[in-house]
Amino acid sequence: MKLGCSTILYGGYSLDEALDGIAKAGYAAIELCARPGMAPHVEIGKSDSYYLNIKNQIASRGLAIESLAGTGGISMTSDDFPRVLEAARLLGAPMIAEGAGGEAPMVENDAFAPEYEASLHGVIDILNRAAEQSAEYGVKLAIKPHVGTAIYSCKSILKAMPQLNADWIGLNYDASHIWRSGTGEDPLDTLRQVKQYAITFRIRDNRASRERPIGPVENQIPGNGVLDLPALAQEMQTTERAQYVVLEIVGTHNGTGYSLESVQGVVDRSFAYLSPLFS
Repeated sequence: MKLGCSTILYGGYSLDEALDGIAKAGYAAIELCARPGMAPHVEIGKSDSYYLNIKNQIASRGLAIESLAGTGGISMTSDDFPRVLEAARLLGAPMIAEGAGGEAPMVENDAFAPEYEASLHGVIDILNRAAEQSAEYGVKLAIKPHVGTAIYSCKSILKAMPQLNADWIGLNYDASHIWRSGTGEDPLDTLRQVKQYAITFRIRDNRASRERPIGPVENQIPGNGVLDLPALAQEMQTTERAQYVVLEIVGTHNGTGYSLESVQGVVDRSFAYLSPLFS
């Protein structure tokens, strides 16, 4: 399994600066962000030559595109979604990484109350309709179980995934979101139960608090938090469908005031910790 890095860490800087930094650190791939305001490294609705140029920029650094990501900038229910899929196809991105949407229950005991069931089934319908479109472009949907959305915990993953189009939809598993889901579950145990659905991974550490906010950047740097990343890494590498695990740390993106040097320090330190776990 190879390491990648999301360009969200360089959200306040150009794509060239992000690519140079990620390649210099030793990563093999990127999550390319189309996130207005936070990490606008690619725009939707541009000419074919625009995307082919970006594809060449990435390839010139010896990097692969793991996914096109656009939380806040990509909507699977929008009339423009085919343009997003076309952009991914032109970029050579095999996946679009996105959150599921919908609403999580307030407490775990209400996980399958009628209101939550309605939200979850609405999300399942949206994802399956999006998968019909994505299949036309040969692009998969990597859905992250996410704090505050309808797919957020072990129970909800196991409820939703059998109802989704397995050929075109898979999990983008992030242990830090499971840690903060409000269920009190163990992200490693959850991974063991849902790993057959995983097509990619996100990785970062987490402070001891299980509150929804992710917390300081320093606690997200692998090895600086409480997640059992060595055990998680070992389990990730037993999956059959996932090729990459991608560093995704928030708090260094556009508007946070992080210097390029400081961002690079986070990226370098993370690679130094993670590389032995995935060698």
